[in-house]
Amino acid sequence: MADTAVHLTQFTLNTATAKPAGTAIVAANNHVITPTKRSGKVLVRFINTTASTKVWTVTAGGNPPADAAGQGVLDVSLTDGSTTPQETWLVLESSRFLKSNGTFVVTVASGTTGFIEAFQMP
Repeated sequence: MADTAVHLTQFTLNTATAKPAGTAIVAANNHVITPTKRSGKVLVRFINTTASTKVWTVTAGGNPPADAAGQGVLDVSLTDGSTTPQETWLVLESSRFLKSNGTFVVTVASGTTGFIEAFQMP
């Protein structure tokens, strides 16, 4: 399975940030988020444009550094987004989801279309 790099928007204190379009989903790939800080939280936006409900999976991290990796994966289900794109936001905690190489990985169900965007807190 190939990797798709997810765009990471860096928030800056006291500065407005425009809402980016996000990275297009490639259903056959892993979607890799590379934060600019080793620890902390990353806000992720999932947008489903598929004509059916689809599951987005945040894979468990590696221990170390993710001490809570034993909690396993996190599945997020988004309903039919063909008429109105379905959107949800999720905060990823490094203590559960960070891989040993410093990334977060999201996979999607076969046939999924949509976008993913990550936001790094200041």
